[in-house]
Amino acid sequence: MVKGTAELQRPVPLYMQVVRQLRAQIASGELAEGERIPSQREMMAHWRISMQTASKVIGALKTEGLAIPSIGRDTVVARGAAARIAAAAAGTAQAASEPEDASHEVKAAAAPAAAPADVAEILGIPSGRRALRRQETRLHDGTPVSVTVTWLPPAITAEAPRLADSKPLPAGVLAYIAEATSHRVARVLEERAALPADTGAAQALRVPQGSPVLVTRARYFGATGQVIACTEDTAAAGTWRALSYTVTGTR
Repeated sequence: MVKGTAELQRPVPLYMQVVRQLRAQIASGELAEGERIPSQREMMAHWRISMQTASKVIGALKTEGLAIPSIGRDTVVARGAAARIAAAAAGTAQAASEPEDASHEVKAAAAPAAAPADVAEILGIPSGRRALRRQETRLHDGTPVSVTVTWLPPAITAEAPRLADSKPLPAGVLAYIAEATSHRVARVLEERAALPADTGAAQALRVPQGSPVLVTRARYFGATGQVIACTEDTAAAGTWRALSYTVTGTR
């Protein structure tokens, strides 16, 4: 039986409203450790949301470490989930792994490619060795507003085959990795700079070469320090990006 109010309001993204309800149920003990999280179909029927939105709910819960896969196809409340929520309520801010914007169309392309020297060093592979390269372009009303290139180490792609599909992942790359593997992001190293668009960025964003763009480079590490992914996101000037934050740790 699905619990929680079925009424959802805008402008808060629908998936986040469902996440908040489920998070509250976990925090209160209404959904206990090991108890099954509502399935996508149950969420669709109860909250009148799409399958894509329901998938994003489950992906977000897994990314936060509140839910894990179980035997079969069920998703259950993770051990210590309520304690993590309590710690988050009294802690410091940590950036979410991936921003969401339901108003953007996303086009994806993925294929093995020879890793540039700097990328190969980050991934811990020999320079020039092939690694999976995913490119996701976000469009608003048909106009590209940002392009994200993600490089993934072979160890990750071997466990998460959908990364190689040239299709968007509803809950994002990192949420899918957390769902498909035992790897979860524990630390992020991020750098940002306003730069002139190079040839590749200019073509992808359909802007003149040399136009101002915001470049964000990020490395995502697991709990033992292994690299899960490295990304470079390039946004056109005048593009606003919404970030969501989860509070963790102590005061």
